[in-house]
Amino acid sequence: GEVAPINKPQDLTSEVGTRRDALAEEVEYGITRAAHIQPGWNALGGEKRALLLEAAADLFESHTDEFLSLCQREAGKTLVDGVLELREAVDFLRYYAAEARRLFTAPTILPGPTGEENRLSLAGRGVFATISPWNFPLAIFIGPAAAALAAGNSVIAKPAEQTPLIAALAVRLCHEAGIPEDVFQLIPGAGDVGEMITSDARLAGVAFTGSTDTARAINRSLAAREG
Repeated sequence: GEVAPINKPQDLTSEVGTRRDALAEEVEYGITRAAHIQPGWNALGGEKRALLLEAAADLFESHTDEFLSLCQREAGKTLVDGVLELREAVDFLRYYAAEARRLFTAPTILPGPTGEENRLSLAGRGVFATISPWNFPLAIFIGPAAAALAAGNSVIAKPAEQTPLIAALAVRLCHEAGIPEDVFQLIPGAGDVGEMITSDARLAGVAFTGSTDTARAINRSLAAREG
């Protein structure tokens, strides 16, 4: 794939880094890996997934300087906005860790009006795609992914093409926290990569934040899938 520069939005002559969009075979391979590992991730249970999400939150906080630097240089945020972005991302990780414990650790006992025993158990659905915007490149990138991970799904995450470096740091820290690489995968690229992801029949769901036009395109892509 072609390597493209990432420049500061406030100074287009200053290069922050580079990105390479995922190729079709990489998207296909990534979803294959995510589908293969998802049953084991689901079987891990809510408590163990919660511990991993909390470990990721701790790592996010310990790498505050790196996140704030990237938020300013890659996304053009002010320092205060960068701090708020990181706080929200950490809140998402901790909140969904708590939800994993509450909803996915043990079955919920339901009323048995005639003396029978009824239990409600929740489980992951499969592979989720998360597609996030450039204006909240960390918080909205990690929030939907954390929700899907907490529920026992594996995640294919596509950040906005303008801010993949922030997303790459977030995913790397999640892997360092113990979330398996195949469970949470970064697939960078523009809209054509998103279309490749959402047209795959193996997806169990899509979490998207962005424009109405793009949402309609994703809807059409999902509806056109075979299988």
